[in-house]
Amino acid sequence: MSFHDPLVDRFASHPGWGCFMARPEPLPADGDPIALVGVDVPLTDLKRSETTDNRIWNDIARRINAYPFRTSDQCSEKHYRDVFEFLRLNNGVVRRVVECGVFHGGLSVELAGCAVAFDLAIDLVDVNPGALLAAWHRIARTFPEALDRVRLFLGELPNYVQAVAADPDFDAALVHHDGSHRFPVVMRDLASLYYVHKRVHALIIQDTHLRHSDPSNFCFVDAAVAAVFGIDPRYQPVGTTFVTTTTPAGYRRGEKHNVYFQAGRPEGMLIPIAENRFLYPHPLIHRLDDFVQCPARQREAA
Repeated sequence: MSFHDPLVDRFASHPGWGCFMARPEPLPADGDPIALVGVDVPLTDLKRSETTDNRIWNDIARRINAYPFRTSDQCSEKHYRDVFEFLRLNNGVVRRVVECGVFHGGLSVELAGCAVAFDLAIDLVDVNPGALLAAWHRIARTFPEALDRVRLFLGELPNYVQAVAADPDFDAALVHHDGSHRFPVVMRDLASLYYVHKRVHALIIQDTHLRHSDPSNFCFVDAAVAAVFGIDPRYQPVGTTFVTTTTPAGYRRGEKHNVYFQAGRPEGMLIPIAENRFLYPHPLIHRLDDFVQCPARQREAA
């Protein structure tokens, strides 16, 4: 099992690696932000319910649904609703949301709406600069009034933790993890949170029910949770739980490069940090640097 993530090696040569990015320039009016991501996946026209009993959600959903381009939003609507409900119920408690893994901005754009409604700061973290730009431009076209609340960070979660560890404004954070799904990478991401755990209110981690047809993919997000928090962490289920093993839309069972959802396992886990204990890393043995695959370019130069 390799500690290294090939995707990180691909992007870590970017001059801004391990740092917050400058505010992007606007796209042309007809420019499709998804073209910036550079990842070929089936596109969808996922629409979010606009007729719930919550006016704030309905307003956010209506603006998201008005977006003119197709995307590939990766979570179930229940997952998106559960994240919204957590932020609504913790309005005034959570002050910053860190989204690790933005892809096409499906959650990012919702968080932007929540930032306006609940007075939040948003940090988007991804190894792919194109994904960060795509998420930014999707927000710009959907919730332009939220842009001053949003920062883009290019790097892995351990790089981000290094960058904010001494920042007093990083506090009362919700971390949402939907980045790499490979066990060693997720383990490194979660372990890095130990070094700022007193300033993290909760962790939501997605795709804890996911498996890959290729064993060498090491797609075991839930196992990484167990490695860091133990086999019986205190958590609340988030998103959809399937009754039977399910293959996502756009995939055919039996294909080599395929994923599927386990029956009876939650799509995500909400882990309150104060109610759990980090069993890994060990404070006397490990350092934050141990979990950083590629250091910040500016730090490296220094």
